[in-house]
Amino acid sequence: MAVLSGGRSEIGGSRSARESGGSPRRPPPSASCDAYLVNGVGIRVRRAAEALLAANWREGIGRNGEPFAYTCPDGAKYPYQWFWDSLMHALAWKEVDPARAAAELRSLAAAQRPDGLIGHTIFWEAPVRLSRLPFYDVHSRDDLATSTIQPPFIGWAWAEIAAALGDPSFTAQGRDVVRAYNGWIERERVDATGLAWVILPDETGCDASPVFDAALGWRRHGTPGFAALVAQARRDDFSFTRIRADGGFTAACPLVNTSLALGYLGLHALGEPGARERAREITDAMVAHLWDDRAGIFRLAGPGGIPVPVSAWQGLAPAALPDLPDEIRIRIIDEWMMRPDRFWPSHPVPSVSLDDPTFTRGDGRVIPQYWRGPSWPFTPPFAIPALLLAGREADAAVLVSRIEERLDAQGFREYTDPLDGTGMGARAFSCQAVVLTLRAWLESPPLPVRAACD
Repeated sequence: MAVLSGGRSEIGGSRSARESGGSPRRPPPSASCDAYLVNGVGIRVRRAAEALLAANWREGIGRNGEPFAYTCPDGAKYPYQWFWDSLMHALAWKEVDPARAAAELRSLAAAQRPDGLIGHTIFWEAPVRLSRLPFYDVHSRDDLATSTIQPPFIGWAWAEIAAALGDPSFTAQGRDVVRAYNGWIERERVDATGLAWVILPDETGCDASPVFDAALGWRRHGTPGFAALVAQARRDDFSFTRIRADGGFTAACPLVNTSLALGYLGLHALGEPGARERAREITDAMVAHLWDDRAGIFRLAGPGGIPVPVSAWQGLAPAALPDLPDEIRIRIIDEWMMRPDRFWPSHPVPSVSLDDPTFTRGDGRVIPQYWRGPSWPFTPPFAIPALLLAGREADAAVLVSRIEERLDAQGFREYTDPLDGTGMGARAFSCQAVVLTLRAWLESPPLPVRAACD
């Protein structure tokens, strides 16, 4: 893997492992599913997830005069609407009430700017709290939303809900919304490599991940110095072009680009011409610029395109892409995802490989530094499609069952110790309800698996 050089890679495709026989197929997990129905774990988790989604549901009229309806991640700790949290909530609601899933996404669309951007945090009822203002990516406290992104797979989520809802008007709205949103990313964040770049670590959703330590130092997320990083980005108008020209922080993240490719798969499913080809192109660009063939994992490219040698879960995310070469997907799964000493401990999927020197249990700070080791609910929705694409249905079922067991024992905590399953952070974190979708995908595969046949 070389330093990013700026050349857009050729468009190409690949066969899925299901078609090529690149991975041995295993028996379907029907016996495991039946056992969970008998012992009640699955039933209890489903009832608890439904109750939590309902408890965290918010409706009203926003400060911009638009109606909103969304699920806050936690009523006390996270009162706002967060972009990729809402995508997880929408996927979960799809299994309970598709109409609420659609409303969740329409609320994101109601905050879309005329230029296409949907900010990663939306302050519907009240402006950002004064104590948090220095750390949020806004120009002023009056802003309805931040001027930055989160993993941009809204097209994927919208297509999954559209398929369940069967409403042509919702499909058409999604096509318009996602076309404009992806268009903003293409104009504002994609360079000659064909990859999308981030300007702040929280744009990846993995705020204080150790992949950012070397580049940010005292300004990394979860430290008082992070306010200085945000202030600099604010002075540069949150412009990737200006920040790069000023020598500021930028990075090409495998998770963000995987999410964008999945968003284009969804846009294709919504009927947009050319979207399927763009998904393939992003996949090819990641292989060309972010794949570490020696290590067998994707790497984040930091400022200047220099790869960061930290084995974080973001490097596994591209395995969820149907156009990824089979040999790469199998290496990621066999050498990283399924190894107990790396990403498959008792409570997968940890945010950093257990054998990486930066791995940390818990957050370990007065100011929490997230994504340095614990398992989060945002990782399995990428891991399950990867396993299904590789023909590992039994392993996918094991992952879902372990999550259900953990939720049944610990409650819907924000994140989890990957070794002993101890729950941490928020106590009513509704993104964990995405387990409902993970269970459903074992019977009816998600879009990335269906797209492997395109």
